[in-house]
Amino acid sequence: MKNSIKLLLLVLVVLGSTDTFAQKKVWVSGAARGVMYGDGFHTGGAEADTVTSRRQESGHTMVDLGVNILPSENIFIQGMVRIRNDYGGFWGSGVTFDVRQLYVKGIIGGVVGYQLGDINYKLSPYTFNNSPALVNSFAGEITSTPLEQIQYDVFYTDDQTWRQQGAAVDFALQFRSIFEEAQFNLFTTRVRPTDFAAFDDRLFGGGSVVLVQSENFRIGGQYANLFDLSGTSDATVFLRNPVATLSTEYGADFGFGRVALAMEAGTSSMYWEGDANAPTLNDYFYDFKLNWNSGVTGWKAEVGYRNVGANFRSPGAQTLRIDYAKNPISYTRYGNDQQVRPLTMLDLSRDASLYQTQISAGLMAYDPRYDNVTPYGVATPNRRGVYGTLGYTGDRSAWNVNVDAAMLQDVVGLGTEALTSYSTAVASAEVKVGQLIGWDSYQLNIGGAYGMQQTSRSGAQAYESIDLGTQFSSFNVKATLVGDLSVIGEYRIWSSQGSTLLEERDDYTQIIDFIEYDTDYSEHIAGAGLLYEFTDASALRVMYQTANWEDNTGSSLPYHMNTWTIYFTMKF
Repeated sequence: MKNSIKLLLLVLVVLGSTDTFAQKKVWVSGAARGVMYGDGFHTGGAEADTVTSRRQESGHTMVDLGVNILPSENIFIQGMVRIRNDYGGFWGSGVTFDVRQLYVKGIIGGVVGYQLGDINYKLSPYTFNNSPALVNSFAGEITSTPLEQIQYDVFYTDDQTWRQQGAAVDFALQFRSIFEEAQFNLFTTRVRPTDFAAFDDRLFGGGSVVLVQSENFRIGGQYANLFDLSGTSDATVFLRNPVATLSTEYGADFGFGRVALAMEAGTSSMYWEGDANAPTLNDYFYDFKLNWNSGVTGWKAEVGYRNVGANFRSPGAQTLRIDYAKNPISYTRYGNDQQVRPLTMLDLSRDASLYQTQISAGLMAYDPRYDNVTPYGVATPNRRGVYGTLGYTGDRSAWNVNVDAAMLQDVVGLGTEALTSYSTAVASAEVKVGQLIGWDSYQLNIGGAYGMQQTSRSGAQAYESIDLGTQFSSFNVKATLVGDLSVIGEYRIWSSQGSTLLEERDDYTQIIDFIEYDTDYSEHIAGAGLLYEFTDASALRVMYQTANWEDNTGSSLPYHMNTWTIYFTMKF
């Protein structure tokens, strides 16, 4: 707390010393928001719920205040403080001060770029990449507002980088023949500090080298390693998990567009030094894809084949955004027996505590309702098969359609020689009616998506049978009422029926047993609201949502939640 106050005072001193720093180019940036939730809750079922509260109010105001300093053309410094006041605190008792981010970056000799402190980094989809969750990929006008704030809070970006603390270096070398350029990127971060007794510092580092022959051909290598730094504690067992890949891409322009062939292949090894009983998990993957972009016609397509081994372990690519082992903050328990309330789409759109901010060793638990086909993204182990996309964007981007699909299968059987088959498909579309009819000043955007997943397996024995299906859809609308005032609406439904087997893993991420999983549930969210956009960077939303949960297996009580939300957001 004292350090946060000192930093805040430093910010104020800097702001008040414009003459001193006039030649050093100092400016302020940041963001602010105010949010208030009013939740109403009703438990269904035959017995009236006399324990759970019927209403809850919550909210906060928050300001992120960052000082940006450019002491020279080759050095940039940023320090940002977060000031937050949760509603219910009086006379400053609910106010907290935190250092949100702090880093220094610059260029040495006009050649080598570096960054120290907080860094946003990624490599390839199989080494270091922050893959978005399927359940969050189709958020509409209502649920996307709090979800975007969560992503801002935990530093999720559109380019799928992970926010880490450490150091990064990048530079390039140019050549006169064969290759035009060689690009080098190196980084190291600390994902867990030592306790000086039971466990060591855990670091995650690596880098990439990319050789650019021309705009048509490039080849590169990536390396990432999650490892314990031995000697930083009294521990005698040290995790090692290196991943190395080779990637290449060749593209060429033809009369009907541009065609590119890309490939990535690599290996992983996970082992524990100092533990005689620990296994060594070695495996490989490969991924080939051909994509086509027609350019001015608006068509694009991609088809590929991938094979990811059952023991492929890549923490930087397989760490989930959502920690499904956590419980929601709002109405954590409900019903007369106060059972734990399962996670829902509504929780995942507004509860930042459910999201992961650090790289995780091994394979995190996942929820088969929300993705049983590729829960760990394209790097999901024990999957092989074909995938593809097809999309079209109309004139002036007034409308677009897109279809994604994959048909996969186990590489090796799990507890049986029978192989499980997986299929997934999603179709989405958006129409900007105002642009389509030439009324650019009038906004009427209509969009929607429909998706399905199917997991199935059959065999001679009853335990070999698996049949799990999931369907989801969404519909969104945004329409101008007058001036900068718009009406927004959204409807989402997610349902899952059937049974499957979930893997139970030991501390070495090996399967030791299977857990029967049966589900027959559905949930839906309907919402509407008003949006007033003061500027491109600030807006006020007043929204109302209803959420319904229905579990026909009887494992959890049905319930209904309605929420009033006032949301003000601003960036500066």
